[in-house]
Amino acid sequence: MSGPDAREGLVDQVREAAESRVDVVVVGLPGSGRTRLLGQVRDVVADVGFDVVRIDAVRGEGRPLESLALAGLLSGPAAPSALAAASDQLVQRVAARRTVLLVDDAERLDETSAAVLAAVRTRADVSVVATSRPPVPGTRVVDVAVGVGDTALLTVPPLAFEDVHRMTVELLPGGVDVDVVGRVFALSGGLPGIARTVVVAARRAGRVVPEGGRWVARQDLVTPALAVVVGRLQEGLDEAGREALHLLAALGPTELAAALQLVPWPVLVQLDDHGLLRFVETEGRLVVALFPPLLTDHLRNADRGARGRRAAEQISAAFGRSTDVAGGRRAVLGSPLRWSTSPESAAVLGRLLREQSRTNLLVRRHAWEREPTGRSTVMYLDALLGDGAPAETIEMVLAQSRELAQPSDAPLQALVLTWEATYRALVLRDAPAAVRLLAVARRAHPEQSALFDATQEHLRLLGVDDSGAFPPPSDDGSDLVGRLDPASASSSSADAQVETVVALIGGEHLIAAGRMADAATALARLALPTTSPRRDGEALGPLARVCTGALDEGTSTAMRLFDEAQGGLDQAEIEPHGYTVALGLLLAGRLTDLREHLTIMFALNAPSPLRPQPRAGLLALGAFLSLAEDNLPAARSMTEQLEALDLRALPFPIARPGPAHAALALASGLPPEQAAAPAWRAVAGLVDEGWALAAVFDAALLADLHVDPAVAARAAALAQDAQGSLLPLLGRYLEAAAAGSATALLQVADDLRAGGLLLHATLAHASAVRVLRRSGPPGDAVHEAARLTELVAGSGQELALLVPSAAPTADLTPRELEVARLVAAGLTNREAAERLVVSDRTIDNHLYRIYRKLGVTSREDLARLV
Repeated sequence: MSGPDAREGLVDQVREAAESRVDVVVVGLPGSGRTRLLGQVRDVVADVGFDVVRIDAVRGEGRPLESLALAGLLSGPAAPSALAAASDQLVQRVAARRTVLLVDDAERLDETSAAVLAAVRTRADVSVVATSRPPVPGTRVVDVAVGVGDTALLTVPPLAFEDVHRMTVELLPGGVDVDVVGRVFALSGGLPGIARTVVVAARRAGRVVPEGGRWVARQDLVTPALAVVVGRLQEGLDEAGREALHLLAALGPTELAAALQLVPWPVLVQLDDHGLLRFVETEGRLVVALFPPLLTDHLRNADRGARGRRAAEQISAAFGRSTDVAGGRRAVLGSPLRWSTSPESAAVLGRLLREQSRTNLLVRRHAWEREPTGRSTVMYLDALLGDGAPAETIEMVLAQSRELAQPSDAPLQALVLTWEATYRALVLRDAPAAVRLLAVARRAHPEQSALFDATQEHLRLLGVDDSGAFPPPSDDGSDLVGRLDPASASSSSADAQVETVVALIGGEHLIAAGRMADAATALARLALPTTSPRRDGEALGPLARVCTGALDEGTSTAMRLFDEAQGGLDQAEIEPHGYTVALGLLLAGRLTDLREHLTIMFALNAPSPLRPQPRAGLLALGAFLSLAEDNLPAARSMTEQLEALDLRALPFPIARPGPAHAALALASGLPPEQAAAPAWRAVAGLVDEGWALAAVFDAALLADLHVDPAVAARAAALAQDAQGSLLPLLGRYLEAAAAGSATALLQVADDLRAGGLLLHATLAHASAVRVLRRSGPPGDAVHEAARLTELVAGSGQELALLVPSAAPTADLTPRELEVARLVAAGLTNREAAERLVVSDRTIDNHLYRIYRKLGVTSREDLARLV
């Protein structure tokens, strides 16, 4: 089962238009997949009874009618001026039945061929479906060819991230780091032809390499081989347009006011008409950027000659005279907000983030070199890590910071030590070194022991092995909870930052232990310093609210903060807020919105190496959705990367690989109990340690695959003591699943639905249907299956993806399914036997088994299920 494909919807629109004798122009940039989409249209319209004639337009300067002749539509000579003769031949070809003329790359038609198509459109029962690059309308031959009757203009949508992921895995067999897919998506803007070319060229050039069982990118993916793609994108531009491309590439994504100082309005309009610009509104500013982003990267790399020098001189001259380019009145061009929440916008914002990362690195380095305090060191180290600096550079800065440390800067130097310990544990994967460093730090700064204890707890919550070197915090977290009270914070700015870090880690502990309400209340009172090194801390509050069951409040707050982080190009906060939004969407069963959001998240590709837990959560959520859509390559790739992170991420409800790994094992053919056993053992371990949040969420996902009654019951008992409504409700679901009670499952499904938890409500309801089919009254199974179908359809959010096992035909053999469909279509047993060339008795036997498996007693009930 797969999720809805926007391109399939486009194909259906084209078919409906053809049936209504409305012409269609499908517009897309080179590499957008227009030709492949036209092939899908051909198959669909042929299936509904149309005759199909395909014309692949070619440039035929001086050879009129070349495209029609190559398509085999003209026989013998047809004089270029004899339009009537050519039209007569084509009319004869299409006269027999309703015909659809498919014209690929219609902008390449010569004017004579376009005129012939227009004449045929008026004389015969035909519809024209043409593909063209922009601008449309505006290309004369396209306007002529389809300008006779009613015409619909449709745009080829970009691929979703999971589709680019699937394509990348096919081109790079094996596991693929999601960072590679994010880069491919960001460069291509979701245009499949360009994405495919980027991957193939990068592999040939050694820009993506296998490492540790996965393909990773160690260099920029832009290679000289992409020059052909960039050349095709520039076709049709005049010299002013081509020069503007080089100027805008040198500028990078920039405010419209600045762009207008270099590129006149008419030239910007030309680029926009050709589909090569996107406008993104961010923090009240209108930003203009080239599209696809590959244009910017390639032209920058290529601009070493005269064009590049001229662009640099023009930029220097323009902004040497006027540096205040942001203060002018904002102009509006086209419809900028059309891209504000699209994958294309995410690709542009991803480019902005990378530009901001480089700028931020320069600023932080300058501040550190001017005044190497603890604060400037932490900020510079974060900037280096975010920009992908090599380990040698980071080690050099750490060494210099130790040499330059001042006694008066002790609190902030303690933050540098915690940064280093976290870096060694999470980035270098050297947990023993982190443990040793924290021990040294305690001896050097005993007054900051609370900070080092909190750091140790943070690493424990993430699952970093501390080899038992330090005792864990008290079971109730009281030694950390006290730090959440802002009144306890020191008046010193440095001490306040230390207190903030300690308080936030205390909040993580409370969330992981199931005390979400305490965490939410305390975190809401905490005033986060703007200079706090834990800049992801603001995301913990909304996460805690979601985990109490306040889905709408927590998700909407996280979405607002996520939008602010995007607008402010704040890379450290994008993924933490984005994960909370994704979690809220999943729990609410909003799978359509979740797919779009995950596409944006992975396209932005804004990880924070020292805070990998949101990335782990996004990978787990992406794997879950890919499994629901039967996109096993993408699910497997994300799960492998999730396993490579090797995090337990206890304060994050869905961030561990166990459930996804179990689903993949089940899909590979392992029996359910065997496939799920390792993940249930992991849940038992979480229950033993008292980590309610992780244990209950993982168990609730596993319950849909296979139930371990003993472990599920233990997790349910742990859930009942948790704060809020969410975990107790999930605990009741686990109790009902462990008992195998259809009545209890149906009751908790209704309660979950009433609480807004449509994901688990649907799973619980589907489980009840399965139980009823196995052992309940047949009529109850039919009734509940129909009710579930109605509820799922009414959600409008593809919840059917979550209940593949609830499909009544899942238990039927291929032959039984064939018989069931024939009988459901109204055939008698004898007619079905004749159709399948078997005896009547064989059909009788099949129907008996079908009725037993589906829990039905009549053909009418069967027709409702098949």
